[in-house]
Amino acid sequence: MVRYMPAQEETPQSEGLPGLPDPTFAGGKRAITTDPVVGSPDRTYPEVFVPGEEELEDGELRVTVLGSGNPWVTRAQASGSILVEVGNRERDLLIFDLGTGSLANFASLKLPVNALDKVFITHLHADHIADLITLFGSYRKSGRVDRGVKVWGPSGSEERLGTKHFVEAIREACQWDSDSTRSIHAAESFDLSVDEFDYSQTQVIYEENGVTISSFPVIHALSGAVGYRIDFAGLSFVHSGDTRPGWPLVRACEGSTIDLLIHECFPPAQAIATSMDMPVERAEVVLNQAHTSPRGAGKVFDLVKPRMAGLWHTVVTPAGTPLIFDELRKVYEGPVVQTQDLTVFNLTREAVVVRQAEVEAQPRPVPGTPRSEPKARPPAQPDWWEDALIPLDDVNSLP
Repeated sequence: MVRYMPAQEETPQSEGLPGLPDPTFAGGKRAITTDPVVGSPDRTYPEVFVPGEEELEDGELRVTVLGSGNPWVTRAQASGSILVEVGNRERDLLIFDLGTGSLANFASLKLPVNALDKVFITHLHADHIADLITLFGSYRKSGRVDRGVKVWGPSGSEERLGTKHFVEAIREACQWDSDSTRSIHAAESFDLSVDEFDYSQTQVIYEENGVTISSFPVIHALSGAVGYRIDFAGLSFVHSGDTRPGWPLVRACEGSTIDLLIHECFPPAQAIATSMDMPVERAEVVLNQAHTSPRGAGKVFDLVKPRMAGLWHTVVTPAGTPLIFDELRKVYEGPVVQTQDLTVFNLTREAVVVRQAEVEAQPRPVPGTPRSEPKARPPAQPDWWEDALIPLDDVNSLP
């Protein structure tokens, strides 16, 4: 069973706050939380999650943070993305945002590439959508040979600011990539479709295979940003996307207990100013006009009272995490996790369990079982290639 025990890998914390594990990039191996288990699990979970060694059970949700970071993507933190594995018959994979580097973390989970075909966008900042090109183009070459990609996302205050405009532009921009591989893939693998919905309404935007997904408006930068609530088999997960503290999220959480609420949280303004080498006045604008402070996140958690709360979109450092927890604990005392890349939550009716994944750096792709096997149809080669190619008959004939 997962249990939190102090270890030498922990960084000393401020008085009154229990010790927390170091971030994984600094040698830690556990989730950054004082409460790795909420409830009473009906089975034993290893202290770390090893992809490929734990089957997702029927009726379970597994939520994995693929990208926990910010526009400044690093090897320690990919930009924003969260994956939900659904314990339904179809074993659906649902991905919320696709920030830079997030698909490298997806690859580490050893999940079937061809099952990753449903994308839900919270908003169109580059650090939340940059890996869509990778999913559409590169993953077609890595196993998604039999189906396209479907994107759900909000409208904007103008047509040009909506998800439909963005997705169609991406599809057009990828024509060279698509045309160069049409001979070896099924026609449907070149589909990149979009379902745009009204950002301003709290509404159900997806209902399939026992899963219901609702969107709600959030306050971030421009009109046209949303968060999502996912309901399945009596379990509920809510993801804020990027936002300031807002009532639409709180109201979207009403009606049942939320098992997991992952809410964005920026460090205090002084910490932002120090880490980004900017004046504190500018840091306060960044924090207060577009994002959520630790105290703000704490207030939202206190209003919703989820079984487990998660902080996301945070620069994770050994020195910064204690500051965030110090501020948060002034207004909220419930179970909280500072998410980092590959933080994994298992949600069941009995418990919420959080761990870190232990992954390979260079895993092979897992294509999955395709609906159909496309036949290779090599294209005609341009005439100019004949004179430009270096002959290899002599080296290929060597023993």
